[in-house]
Amino acid sequence: MLNLEQQLKGSVEPYVVKGVGVPGSGKTTMLKVIARNLEIVRICPDDIRQELTGSDEDQSINDEVWAEAFRRIGVNLKLGRSVIVDATHTEAKLRPKQVAKYRRNGAEKVIAVVFDTPLAVAKQRNKTRSRIVPLYVINRKHTELKKQTVSCREGFDAVYVVR
Repeated sequence: MLNLEQQLKGSVEPYVVKGVGVPGSGKTTMLKVIARNLEIVRICPDDIRQELTGSDEDQSINDEVWAEAFRRIGVNLKLGRSVIVDATHTEAKLRPKQVAKYRRNGAEKVIAVVFDTPLAVAKQRNKTRSRIVPLYVINRKHTELKKQTVSCREGFDAVYVVR
């Protein structure tokens, strides 16, 4: 993590760090630490979902949650603030569109941090979480992520892998 923080510290601002990984991979734990250490805004759709519905599990207004997340990301970038986006981002077809949106809002760089956690480890961690994600969701997200490896071809300036 320290190496990743050092790499980010030297980046031209504003930039976006996009966490990528299945539930239970350690994304939120690590991204919260990086956000705190580097004083970067962290935006998490689950937190917005909690704000709007009272539950971070409620998927009934997912479009509105993501619209609000993108609004907050855009505002911060336009103000020159770097942003960490804390979500699974396992759907390959969406990543290039999101990268382009971040750039339109002023991101100088867009960096992917891929959490390559073994599926069994993610499932075990999931059992100890306060919000347990259904196993079929973890399996689906894992399959999506393995179908297409995250790469710079999607528009990222860099891709870091955390194991």
